[in-house]
Amino acid sequence: MSTQSRNHHVELQILGSGGPMHGGGRGSAAYLLRFDGIPRLVVDMGGDTPHALARVGVRPGEVQILLVSHLHPDHVSGFPDYFWGELTAGRSAALQLIGPPAGNDFPDIETFWKKLFGTAGAYPCMSALVSNPSFPIHFITASTGDVSLAADEQLTISSYSVEHGQAPTRAFRIDSLGCSIVFAGDQTMRDPAFSSFAKGADLMVAHLIANGGIAGKPLSDVVALPEDIGRAANKAHIKHLVLSHLMGAPNDDNGGNQWSLAALDDAVADVRRQFPNRISVAEDLDRFSVGG
Repeated sequence: MSTQSRNHHVELQILGSGGPMHGGGRGSAAYLLRFDGIPRLVVDMGGDTPHALARVGVRPGEVQILLVSHLHPDHVSGFPDYFWGELTAGRSAALQLIGPPAGNDFPDIETFWKKLFGTAGAYPCMSALVSNPSFPIHFITASTGDVSLAADEQLTISSYSVEHGQAPTRAFRIDSLGCSIVFAGDQTMRDPAFSSFAKGADLMVAHLIANGGIAGKPLSDVVALPEDIGRAANKAHIKHLVLSHLMGAPNDDNGGNQWSLAALDDAVADVRRQFPNRISVAEDLDRFSVGG
């Protein structure tokens, strides 16, 4: 381990470890990265993410970078609440907002913003966020492939296009302070080149949405089989794998027994058969040191 990584600290906090239906009372999958104690970067913004940020002590104006993996509601429905709070608190600090490009029926991240907050948008009372924001907002579209999105003396962010049905979806890699973390996002984990993007990461967050019962079913064309998560993590030589976006249904109707929480021990065992290194199953508000 380098002197730089020993002298600094990067920490991942799970703001939410669930998904739609909020099985087990889990919040929408979202993540906070602290760098030397500073809560600098958030990945995704579900409807309950603003509350989770407040619960863990993040104050208005502190988040500098918001990454958005894709525009499904459980990943972006917290936008109005979060930004209404930032406006109410008088935020002045700049924000980088990094998200996916347009594709199919999904807009790019800046167009999505305008559809929410423009004068003809869903929240015209917040139209100043488009016409005259009280704090600088820098939109960056994560283009196809592995590209450097943001960099300074401490932080580099890259993205990679992953397969998640019709929604343009991005995985993200953050390299900072001598360590690296990958947010694999909602995806099938069957792209062989993804392991090169994630290679050698100290920690990877992967979304264990379903259990092995989806094999051969349409859902497996949209989200990962547990064994494919383990196989990709092993190929990438990930040091620590955190399983999140765990889902469960109120009952077995409409295929409720296919979700990860319906057979969590079996799903984790399927991952472990392919991946021999450290595995953690996320719970809301868990904290993990990265690279320490």
